[in-house]
Amino acid sequence: MESFQYIIITYSIRKLELSKKNLTITFVVIILIVPLFFDIYTEFLFINDFSLFILAYLLIGFVLLLVLGKVMEVFMYKGVSKEVMKNHDVINALLNKEGKIILLVFFPLTMIMEEFIFRYYLIGYLINQLNLEILIVMLISSIIFSLYHIHIWFRFKDFKIFVVYLIFSLFLGIYNGYILLSLGIFACIITHSVLVFLLYYNLYKKLS
Repeated sequence: MESFQYIIITYSIRKLELSKKNLTITFVVIILIVPLFFDIYTEFLFINDFSLFILAYLLIGFVLLLVLGKVMEVFMYKGVSKEVMKNHDVINALLNKEGKIILLVFFPLTMIMEEFIFRYYLIGYLINQLNLEILIVMLISSIIFSLYHIHIWFRFKDFKIFVVYLIFSLFLGIYNGYILLSLGIFACIITHSVLVFLLYYNLYKKLS
């Protein structure tokens, strides 16, 4: 009886935490969109340049990031680390079949939030206000995006998972940084969402 009550209490607390987190993400996304109506960095909204080189970069980079994610999944997500990842919001939603709102609403909103903060506004500020060279801008924005994932350590307390997020987000930041400058923020959001979802889905298949 006590164990059943503990499960109910734990589940309720988790649902409350998710609600707070998701409400915060929704609020942040709304705040991030408002400056667009005042022409803030609108040069990054749409396609600025498109060529066979950019198309090749888009496709090859996408495949390489998928391969990197798969390699890290094989070598890093083992034993305890793999079990810990069951508590990730997206993995948990896929496993329990009850998280459609997480997958259809709050997962995309998270991708939108991250792309606007770390690509649209950060890169826009570094280029337009600080007048830094593109290569420096890419490195700074990617490193900051990688360090943002320090929160993963406090969430899971697992070193392997922490390292996976730091490395993958660094390369994703570089990849999407160039996409922002050529194809715009919407292409960044799409590539980020598809890449990350595919990696989570592959991990979910291993756990199910």
